[in-house]
Amino acid sequence: MASATARGDARSRARIDLTPEVSALSDEAAAAFGLSRAETLRRLIRAALDVGPALSAENTRTVAALASQVRMVGRNLDQLLHAIHAGRAVPIEAAQPIWEALDARVSAVNCELTAMTVAHGIKLRRAAHLPEAVP
Repeated sequence: MASATARGDARSRARIDLTPEVSALSDEAAAAFGLSRAETLRRLIRAALDVGPALSAENTRTVAALASQVRMVGRNLDQLLHAIHAGRAVPIEAAQPIWEALDARVSAVNCELTAMTVAHGIKLRRAAHLPEAVP
C-alpha cells in the first residue's frame, strides 16, 4: 500500500488506544452509520466541534439526492423567469399545477433535511435560516 506522502495526501495519522468496551462502541457506531471506523471517528470529531453533522452514509447519499432536487427546482424557476421576461408566461391558472408540484417538492426536501438535522440540533437549522418549529 502506498504511503500518504507517496499518494500526495496531506492527511496525518493518529493512533489511539481504546479499551475493549470503547472499541466495541466504536465498531457499533461505525456499523450504525454504515461507515468505516476511521470515517465514523472523523465525522464524530467534526460534529463535536460544530464543524458539521455526523451524517451516516445513508444520510450523506440522501443529502446528495436532495441537492440534486434543489438544483432541479432552481432550473425550473430559472426557466419560468426566462419565460416571464420573454412574455411567454402562461396565465397563473394554467401554471397552478406546476406551482403546487414545485411547492410539494420543496416541502419534501425540507422534511428530509429536518429529519436529518433534528439529531444534530436546532443550531444547524438556525445556521441554515430554517424555521425552528418543526411541523
